[in-house]
Amino acid sequence: MALVHGGVFHSGPAWAKTIGPLAEEGYRAVAVDRRGHGHSESGDVEWIPVHLHADDLRLTLELRDIERAHLTGVSYGALVCLEFALSWPDRVLSLTLIEPPIFTWAQDEPDYKPWFDRFIEISRQASEGMPLEEWLPAWLSLIDSGMAGEVTAESSYWPLVERQAPLIHKEEAGWQYRPDDEALSMLTHATLVLNGDESEPPMQFIGEMLAKKMPLASHQWVKGGHDFHAKNSDDFNFLLLQFLKANS
Repeated sequence: MALVHGGVFHSGPAWAKTIGPLAEEGYRAVAVDRRGHGHSESGDVEWIPVHLHADDLRLTLELRDIERAHLTGVSYGALVCLEFALSWPDRVLSLTLIEPPIFTWAQDEPDYKPWFDRFIEISRQASEGMPLEEWLPAWLSLIDSGMAGEVTAESSYWPLVERQAPLIHKEEAGWQYRPDDEALSMLTHATLVLNGDESEPPMQFIGEMLAKKMPLASHQWVKGGHDFHAKNSDDFNFLLLQFLKANS
């Protein structure tokens, strides 16, 4: 199976508490560093669409002679897994999508349109030179206010954040990516969509919406915020393994 991390942290911090339990149950887990993250080079490109990340994942699996795989992605990684399934459905065994940031769906909701517009505004301010320690917490607070309070210049992992955050401006963002509804309705893979019960309401709305658009998807809550897969790993690992066993 493949594990795909989110926006700021690479595969090590994202899946450190999950790879062991998967291996103990006999799964071959491939934790992928997305293009430009961790040990992966960004390549000679100025713009990285979600589809390019998905194609990188396809090549990664092919190089390891993996023809079909269970895909698990958190945050931006959930978009990559979803795009992979839309592009190469025959190569997917199941999907586990954690807090998928399909922000464009919130754009259509009057209650969440100001939230969506705030992402655009922060992105503009960041591109115009606002310091990282100012724009990143504001950006994260729209997803999970608790996590935003932890990702500060005083945190021990700030050097990693400084190295990875500029990639946000090179990648197709959640406020730009929008999967086709008809294509989603044709995905017949067993799918588990997970949201943290402490994430911001628009994130929860997006997760529920995605589950409704996919024929064989279910939606579940996990205690915690956007990073519950790492902070509440026991509950997350239990749900993941339960889902995998039911769909292997």
